[in-house]
Order: sequence, then C-alpha cells, then structure tokens
Amino acid sequence: MTRDALLELQEYDLWANKRWLAALANMPDPAVAEQIFAHILVAQQKWLGVVLSEEEVEPLTENYEAQMMRLFEAWRDVLQHGDPNAFVSRERDGEVHFHMLSEVAHHVFNHGTYHRGHLRGLADAAGFEDFPETDLIRFYREKASP
Repeated sequence: MTRDALLELQEYDLWANKRWLAALANMPDPAVAEQIFAHILVAQQKWLGVVLSEEEVEPLTENYEAQMMRLFEAWRDVLQHGDPNAFVSRERDGEVHFHMLSEVAHHVFNHGTYHRGHLRGLADAAGFEDFPETDLIRFYREKASP
C-alpha cells in the first residue's frame, strides 16, 4: 500500500472515529460503547509502540478526543516519515513476527473499522437508529463535496 493510500485511510479512520465519539453518549449502553471505542484507541497505541518503541509512546491518559487526536498526529508522523516497506518486528507468544509498516498501519485502521461495525451491531440489536453512518464511500463522497 502506498504512503498516500495509508494517509488517506488514516484520514478516513479519524473521520469515522470523530462521528462515533460524538454518538457514544447516546448509545443504548454508553459504558459498553465507550469500552469498545477505547479498545480502538488502545490498539492504535499498542501498535504505535511496536512501530516506534514502547518508551517513545506516551500513555493514554487524556479524554477520548485528546487521545484520538494525539494518536492521529503520532501515526501521521510515522506514515509521513517512515518507509512503508520497512519491516517492524513484534514478539508474541515467544515468536517474533515481521510485518511491513504499511501492513501494520493498514491493520490498525482496518481494526477501527471492524470495531465501529461492532458498535453499529450493538445499536442495531438494541433497536437504536441514531448512530453515524461511517462507510468508507461516505467519507469519499464528503471529501469530494465542495
């Protein structure tokens, strides 16, 4: 995936996260919705720690909006200055895995999409219809509108 494609995917992720953040308090079970949203941010944080190093990544302590924006800026810096084809290593369960930066970033943003779908499913199951539509095609339409 090219740097420009990753940067655009990151913009989409932020666009969608902002919409869901605004809707969390109105969800049928706001506490569960906030846990899922927090999980999106924690995953971004953890993978940022893999890409950089744990010592370089600030802990998540701010409110959701501040965390979201700080993580956006940190990932933006990595994507603008890092080599998308550079390999990143991660140890898990005693095994070392290698992935290109582009794969890690793509995973992080896809992970957010997955869990926003999770939020949508919870809303649907509760009969709650006042949730944001955050399909990628809507992002493209809004981006193209003057």
